[in-house]
Amino acid sequence: MNLRTQHQKSSARRVAALAALPVVAALALAGCSTAGSSTGSSAIGATTGTTGTTATAASAASNEALLAAVATAWKSVGSGTVISVEQEQRGSAYEVLVVTEDGTEHEVHTDAAGTGVTGTPQTETADTDDRAEHDRFVAAADLDVRTAVSAFEDLHAGSISELGLDDHLGTVVWEGDVVDGSGTKHSVRIDAGSGDVVTDQVDTDD
Repeated sequence: MNLRTQHQKSSARRVAALAALPVVAALALAGCSTAGSSTGSSAIGATTGTTGTTATAASAASNEALLAAVATAWKSVGSGTVISVEQEQRGSAYEVLVVTEDGTEHEVHTDAAGTGVTGTPQTETADTDDRAEHDRFVAAADLDVRTAVSAFEDLHAGSISELGLDDHLGTVVWEGDVVDGSGTKHSVRIDAGSGDVVTDQVDTDD
């Protein structure tokens, strides 16, 4: 299953909903990245990919706050790569991790709408191993945040509760969870370079 090819078929029906969102406009301008670098934009994805079957305006709308949180966190840091975003406190807040080129990891928390930073962003200088891992993830990831979110939505219409770069059996993936309308949680991994689905399973741990 090639997400990249079929995503092009479904992107037209999402663009009307997404174009109306200020956060998406902000992401389009900022790219969550410094210009010409392999930071924010490439770290959360730049290629497209989907099953082309389940994306809906409702699922796009359900993830507006997550996309807003990504944009808000990146703007607060000013540069770098967003490597993860996660709902907190039953969806009343978001935690976003941004890694800048000097290896510093910035932990930013936002409100439920994703439009305002809450508290004081925390920073942690990466050690040699963390820096190497971050560099590897950024170099391997071609999907930007909008495309990664869209690819997850195309697999399962619903709310993305977390999304982050990780290693799976030697492959850099976008890994995350989607909760659909029935409350079922789907754990998904997508190749961060090609957009191919690596795993897609119902999470029964909860």
